[in-house]
Amino acid sequence: MQLVQATAVAMFEIDGFEHTTIDAIAEACGISASTIYRHFGTKERIVLWDERDPIIDDELGRRLRKQAAVDAFRDTAIAALADREDHESFLRRLKLTYAEPAIWAAAAQQDRIDRADLAAGIATIAGHKSVTVADDCAAAVCLAALDVALDRWQQDGAAVPLGDLIIETFAAATGLDEPI
Repeated sequence: MQLVQATAVAMFEIDGFEHTTIDAIAEACGISASTIYRHFGTKERIVLWDERDPIIDDELGRRLRKQAAVDAFRDTAIAALADREDHESFLRRLKLTYAEPAIWAAAAQQDRIDRADLAAGIATIAGHKSVTVADDCAAAVCLAALDVALDRWQQDGAAVPLGDLIIETFAAATGLDEPI
């Protein structure tokens, strides 16, 4: 999956997202197109796939049992994203995501799913019988603050450490920064 992602990202950067086909990516990787479809489903998912997602989910689950939801999400994001070994690859994928409307749309769709999942997790940990407005809002704030941090980080070419941007955006989103 890493080989397919790295190959596809390079091809998207050179030939453009719309002009690069799954068949061309498969040929470049020496695998069948059906293998790519089976693992990713779409070209957009190739860019958005992150092998760390299951680890992040587990870490977030542990932190939610010990911390307030927004703090748990912020700290998990910092731990998982701030000092990635694949810094350059991650930055390239983010640049494609924010620049390419089709990838951005797929990311926004996934964000909606993630918000519902996060809100449900927050509700469960809090002992709520169903997701409350507060659970939904906490999840939305978390994802929006992370989105702002990632967008600014990629726009600035990673000039500011991602961990610092995550802290800044969460402080601003939760009112812990200067008044707006």
